[in-house]
Amino acid sequence: MMRVAGVSVAALHLACGLLGWLALELPGSMLLFGLCAVITLVVALVTAPLLDPPPRNDGGTPDHSGGDAPEPPWWPEFERALREHCTRERSSA
Repeated sequence: MMRVAGVSVAALHLACGLLGWLALELPGSMLLFGLCAVITLVVALVTAPLLDPPPRNDGGTPDHSGGDAPEPPWWPEFERALREHCTRERSSA
């Protein structure tokens, strides 16, 4: 989608440059709008892959992209010890 938008904007820049050069006889309009078209096209083509969602991981490893990861085996013991520690700190304060 980003590539299509970039090509569309670049084509619009070229159309404006042609209009300015042929119809209005502006001397540097084709160069200006041509450079704008090239820059827009390059930016759209470079950023399009960066905006694509990452590929889904269908293998055996978790992809951590959507859901919650499973709890590590040490987590319940850590939570219990942390709760005890916090309770002791509050009662002594």
